[in-house]
Amino acid sequence: MKLLNDEEDLFLHDFSKQPSEETERAPSLEFSFGPTDHPDSPEAAPGRKRRGCAILWWLAVIAAAALGVAFYIRYYIPHTAESKARGYITLVEKRGIVFRTFEGEMVSETQLSDTARVYQRDLRFSIPDDSLGRLLQGYQTAGRPVVITTKKYYGTLPWRGATNTILTDISPL
Repeated sequence: MKLLNDEEDLFLHDFSKQPSEETERAPSLEFSFGPTDHPDSPEAAPGRKRRGCAILWWLAVIAAAALGVAFYIRYYIPHTAESKARGYITLVEKRGIVFRTFEGEMVSETQLSDTARVYQRDLRFSIPDDSLGRLLQGYQTAGRPVVITTKKYYGTLPWRGATNTILTDISPL
């Protein structure tokens, strides 16, 4: 550390006296630490702080875009675009508090006819269209077998139903 004004001892100087401009010069209290790289110093590069903000802004934009793409893939792109199942409708009911959708269950014909394997479970699906739900309720009460076509998504959305399997088409047998 080097004082810029080396000619007098500033630590023993009496600063209460006001020097006259003719007789003596006021001691300087500036210090020099060599070349400065600190971003807050006036000698630092003026664009350094702006560059740091721009980098953070671009990182935030890239992170938001990546989250948007991940959200779109998870909730709007089906991983199974067309799946068909044949069986009997066992349950069709309208559920929900805010988003009321039809939910259905179906037992597969292959599971009913196969006596060697233990019965596993019903196929559960959501019906976002009310007209398909009413049509499926009619097939449930008639006891007729149907073929349903579904899409399977990675995630569920409340306005689409409670399951990630969504009914798209019904055809009676």
